[in-house]
Amino acid sequence: MKSTYEWISKYILLFMCIFCLVGCSSKKEIKEKLDIYEDNDKLITIDDVDIKVDEVMPYLLQVKMEFEELGGEDVWDHNDFSGGKKAEDVAKLAVLDNLVRTKILVKKSDEMGITITESEDKDVKAQALKYYNDLEKADIENYHLTKESIFNSFKEYRLVNKVINEMTKGYVPKEEELTNKLLENENYAKLKSSNLEDMLLSLKVIHIFIKTHEKNNKDEYVLISPDIEEKAKKKIEDIYKKAVAGEEFTSLVKKYSQDESTKENNGEYILPVRLLDDNFQSLIELESGEISDIKKSDYGYHIFKVLEKIPPTDEEVQEFEEEFKKYESQLKEEYKEQLKNSAFNKIYDEWKNNTIVDLNEELWAKIDIFGNINENPISDKNIE
Repeated sequence: MKSTYEWISKYILLFMCIFCLVGCSSKKEIKEKLDIYEDNDKLITIDDVDIKVDEVMPYLLQVKMEFEELGGEDVWDHNDFSGGKKAEDVAKLAVLDNLVRTKILVKKSDEMGITITESEDKDVKAQALKYYNDLEKADIENYHLTKESIFNSFKEYRLVNKVINEMTKGYVPKEEELTNKLLENENYAKLKSSNLEDMLLSLKVIHIFIKTHEKNNKDEYVLISPDIEEKAKKKIEDIYKKAVAGEEFTSLVKKYSQDESTKENNGEYILPVRLLDDNFQSLIELESGEISDIKKSDYGYHIFKVLEKIPPTDEEVQEFEEEFKKYESQLKEEYKEQLKNSAFNKIYDEWKNNTIVDLNEELWAKIDIFGNINENPISDKNIE
């Protein structure tokens, strides 16, 4: 599993739990539901704003759902999920970060005079109702959710986006920043610097393959047997000696190769250079008639004989150039957004540094990702 907080937090939908107020619970009904929540104490104070336990529940549920979607329901069994932290600790940190960020930006929206329009309010309510109706009844009960509290969460999310858009509406990244960002992408940098004629070259080859791995029912390559690597390596070395000694290559293919997909064609096929893994790149340097050294892949050993180098047609070059322009344009838009977000985060960091955040760490330690408040938490869940 790719176990970093940065990796998983980007997928977290901060406050998608929003509910419609059209035909929904009365204030009395909402109050009765909250009364069931006996531990609705003050959890955190951000400047002069108190946040109670019920406000954090939509965040806990959504982050829990996102973690389980990405890592499965057993994701919570990971005790070294990121930097020695448990998965639940990482999830709770994401919840806390999102909650603080939202409250700070909502406060800024008030200072900036940013509000929700009537049409936006209707849109929020519609999304809220759909989300709420899609929730499992058990989740609504376990997290003590109400339409009112979740609607407010999504309304705040909308305000957060409006603040970000307002603060970045005139932002244009410097061309140098964008270029550097593009070149950080290894795939893009490789394509950009490659000679098209060489990159679009194809090799007509004959292939001998001895397998060490095969796919299981999960489509994963697994070792065939404990001693297969040693036997396969010795076998391919014997075949290689025969090939370089001048024994007819096609005969060796028919006699030894385990590549069933090409064996009927005497082991021949077309190999596009741009699809070669790094450990196969040296094939490009072979001339027609030359035999490669032994190559190892995740599923076995290979020997190639190059029959012909096939240059790209004018149409193939033109098609690639058009596709590359589309790819480059898409990357630029993605990186513009990333740079814009980075620029805003610098502004947000300044706002946060000037904000007093007071967390009730004792209470926070008792709350788990499943919405429970444990009087005797099993482990220390304080946020550092």
